[in-house]
Amino acid sequence: MLKGVQHGYKLPDVITEEQYKYIRDHKDEDPILSGFVGFGCSFAGKWFSSYARSKKGTNYCAQSKRSLLKDMANLSNAKFICKDYRDVTIPENSVIYADPPYRNTSGYGKEKFDSDAFWDYAREVSSKNLIFISEQQSPNDFISIWERPIVRTIRTSNYFTVIEKLYIHKNNLYKPFS
Repeated sequence: MLKGVQHGYKLPDVITEEQYKYIRDHKDEDPILSGFVGFGCSFAGKWFSSYARSKKGTNYCAQSKRSLLKDMANLSNAKFICKDYRDVTIPENSVIYADPPYRNTSGYGKEKFDSDAFWDYAREVSSKNLIFISEQQSPNDFISIWERPIVRTIRTSNYFTVIEKLYIHKNNLYKPFS
């Protein structure tokens, strides 16, 4: 989806519930549109969780389109890849931002994300790089360097606050990078 938008794919301003269901059931027909609708037109931005709607008549498709195009304006030269994080080649002295599925949440897909394996990977990568990890909790050898309360919702009437944090490995706290 990001590559398609980067290369000029025209996103829709409106997706009806019928269109949403059709795209959900025929994802391979237009993978770019499926990516956009699967997240941008779904409740809570979760991959085809259910059609996003509100009593106020919010146009979530148009909102998502504006937000995505705004973000993409600064990513015109980005190289997007889609692969397992463990298969990404990372040059030494890189700065990395990682946003894994949060522990004890439903995650992004059908497979359960192995948080323990991810943190082991982050430890390994942090020995030669600076890795920033967005999470709500971490193992003891990672330090929170930033945090902010975020309001989340399960349903339109069920709001709660979580603390979003950004972590680095403790060995990187004062480590100079070239």
